[in-house]
Amino acid sequence: MDNSTPAPTPSPAAGTAGTAVDADADAVIQFAPADAPAHLIEALGAERVAEWQRDRGPYDPRVWMLNSPTGMAAALTSGRPNTRYTKLVELWSDGGSAGAASAETAARTLLGQVIAASAERGDACLKWQLPAHAELPAFASDLGFTALRDPISSADGTQGVRGFALWHDLWPHEQLRYYGQTTMFTCGAVAAMTALSHLGLEPFADAEDEAARERELAFWRAATNFPACEPLGLAVAVHDAITESASPIRLELHLDTTAPTLLEGYEGDERTFREQLQEQSRAEVASRGIQQHTDPLSIEQITERVAAGELAVLLIEEEPMHDVSTPHWVVAHSVKGDTVLLNDPWITAQQGETWVDSHDLPVSVAVLDQMIAYGDPAYRGVIFVAR
Repeated sequence: MDNSTPAPTPSPAAGTAGTAVDADADAVIQFAPADAPAHLIEALGAERVAEWQRDRGPYDPRVWMLNSPTGMAAALTSGRPNTRYTKLVELWSDGGSAGAASAETAARTLLGQVIAASAERGDACLKWQLPAHAELPAFASDLGFTALRDPISSADGTQGVRGFALWHDLWPHEQLRYYGQTTMFTCGAVAAMTALSHLGLEPFADAEDEAARERELAFWRAATNFPACEPLGLAVAVHDAITESASPIRLELHLDTTAPTLLEGYEGDERTFREQLQEQSRAEVASRGIQQHTDPLSIEQITERVAAGELAVLLIEEEPMHDVSTPHWVVAHSVKGDTVLLNDPWITAQQGETWVDSHDLPVSVAVLDQMIAYGDPAYRGVIFVAR
């Protein structure tokens, strides 16, 4: 990546093991799950401890613990690096002999500390995931937690989980309907379909599991460069979906290179046939009259258009969020100040992520500017759609 681009901001979920959050309040300390003290492990129970101590990869799991005369509470948080949210995975409390009222008091106290720390770090929001059968505590509703829009049942991490968010600064916006990609390679198709769904099309059919997945794969087959969806082919597939629906949706493609894209690592015949497919897609872009731009597109131009109501389907480099270099597609759909909301089709479910992480995902403009430069030399692929 270009060394002149802004460096990623520190992980919002970062903390220091064993540090007190507020010396003037009831004693709250935070630490890595593996460092949980014996008395907390005993109180939580084996099943909960196993879940709290599972491998959550680069997503910085932290345990927060409150010991007070009125009760005991603990919370597990996590969050993607270089993003502006923290996720509350679970909040637990025990009032001991004092009973339920003391347990609630301890939970409220600890939650207040987590909220304050999240705001101090510069998060846009604190998210809270709950099992589908669980209810948000009344005191959390009083604090301003609001429901995230239920997802379409799709990838692992979209079932059995509800989501809520507390925005530290009011941010009214429309939520996109979340659908998680069900394969390793259909992110481009799902990102495009999600944007079209928000604009009034119904690319996921009636949202039944099989029907939605069949359409996901069909859209990918129309756009793919095997297995990736590169910007030219994806733009053609989006154009054809709009045309077939006769919807008044405007499409604009920005790709600031005429060289083949997303072919890093391919050589010989494996590269040649993919180059030929991209040339075919380029010809189809021209024959369909798709508005295409090759001039460099600045992050300011992107955020200004998203702030004005357009959706931007963005080709990004995932490394800042996942510590692994991979091309990926997301949708930018809202802007407030220097923060952008993304809808990300990917969920790292095996390391504790759910759709709550990927939906309404806030990142800074500076980090997004770095992420949308993929390849060496770097190029940018952006598809704008709007009514």
